[in-house]
Amino acid sequence: QPLNPLRLLQTLRHLRPRQVGYQLYYRTTGRLATNYAAAPAAAVVPQDAPALPPEAAGLPARQTGPARFTFLNRTVDFGAAGRIDWNYAALGKLWTYNLNYFEYLRQADTDPAVGQALISAWVAAEATHRDGWEPYPTSLRLVNWGQFYRTHGLTMPPEVRASLGRQVYALTRSVEYHLDGNHLLENALALAYAGRAYGLPRVGRRGDRLLTDQLERQYLADGAHYELSPMYQYVLLWRQLDLCSVLGPDDPLRPALRSSVEQQLGWARALGNAALVYPHFNDSTPGVAPDPAATFAYAGALGLSTAAGRLGASGYRRWSWGATDAWLDAAAIGPDHIPGHAHADNLTFVLHHAGRPLVVDPAVSTYEKNARRHWERSTAAHNTVTPAGGGNTSDVWGGFRVGERSYTTVEREVAGRELTAVRRGRGSEHRRTWRRDGGSLTIVDEAAGGTARLHFAHDQTPLLTAHGLSCGPLNLSWTAARAVRLTDYEQATGFNERRPARCLEIDFTDRLTTVFTFTDR
Repeated sequence: QPLNPLRLLQTLRHLRPRQVGYQLYYRTTGRLATNYAAAPAAAVVPQDAPALPPEAAGLPARQTGPARFTFLNRTVDFGAAGRIDWNYAALGKLWTYNLNYFEYLRQADTDPAVGQALISAWVAAEATHRDGWEPYPTSLRLVNWGQFYRTHGLTMPPEVRASLGRQVYALTRSVEYHLDGNHLLENALALAYAGRAYGLPRVGRRGDRLLTDQLERQYLADGAHYELSPMYQYVLLWRQLDLCSVLGPDDPLRPALRSSVEQQLGWARALGNAALVYPHFNDSTPGVAPDPAATFAYAGALGLSTAAGRLGASGYRRWSWGATDAWLDAAAIGPDHIPGHAHADNLTFVLHHAGRPLVVDPAVSTYEKNARRHWERSTAAHNTVTPAGGGNTSDVWGGFRVGERSYTTVEREVAGRELTAVRRGRGSEHRRTWRRDGGSLTIVDEAAGGTARLHFAHDQTPLLTAHGLSCGPLNLSWTAARAVRLTDYEQATGFNERRPARCLEIDFTDRLTTVFTFTDR
């Protein structure tokens, strides 16, 4: 579609001046696309560090053969390390990124000889890399290579030290100020880690300054990362634990980093239920982030507190009673200047009962800029109200862009029992009240007409009845509906994985009251 100038203006006006300046700088210099194989190498000297606990090798298995990888639920076997195409693009850029992250070196069953062969193969092909030299995969790889050698007690060969020196140099020249958010935080973590693990104090000091600033800017008062993706909360936590693992007892960064990480862990523990399950709000989906239990085990092994905190500033809430867990979204869609992982999902919610998902967020199955990505970010893909006439409550577009947007305000809250919040923006308003009465949940929606949707889990079979809807132990009833129907949709169960499921749609005018009760109370 032709680019809408007003949409572009609504998108760009929220950017910070530094983002705009670096966007122009990187676009005119082409620095982000530079291959640094011939660049000067920083003098890497691997440093002694505290012993790495075995829990640090707890990432999911992505490598199941010497050169066989599964990322995003898509498998490619290159046959041998020397035949790997590090620019492999047939499955999209995110798959290529994963290949270049080297997180597979962190799985528990990694064969040290195979790991060294993979690193050597990457180094040997340095001059051919494209995506692999970009700052985000470089940041992850700088840490993962260092942790691999620490885990297995291996001596780092000269050619690997030289490559790491070039990678550090590349990252210092391409810090992602233009993107900000989790990318910039990963850059800071990598520089701080490299300074300590590779004997590069000037690089470390630069990383420390950037990291200290970004921890303060990017984390909310309750410990949530401001992009409000539970999946990315765990992704970022793991890298911060890696940095914690190289800090000596007298390291000046130690107090601030550990304090922030413990608060982040507290938020994650409070959001997860007893089984550490969390909702897939914004860009979140199964199978990407480190396992919560493994994350808490790693943190505990480093002597960090993993006690639950309290959900507050993020706008997310979890209510638990009896066998029921409900997650409520009274949050912003994300920070105004970086809404790339945001969805048009204000006032959505998720409901589980007896350990099973009932009402779910359809999650995400792709980051490709296509119709599916647009739908997964849309209001209609969430358990909230689409305004009369359709359309999204925030103008999500282009895969990772947001133009005109809505904002949420909490109006009343009785902890764990009642929450009223209102969404305003794009010419419409929606007020939603969640209320718990004994074992039932009541939702009251007030809007100038619209369609309320409930997306049921793929393994549930909702049925319309004379009195409402039944779905296993769940019974639903409602008042003041104009029309009710069950429609089909596809629930994402991971990247590139979707399963047929059913969605309840209720058209209403002015006010809709929906009551959720359970037959097995």
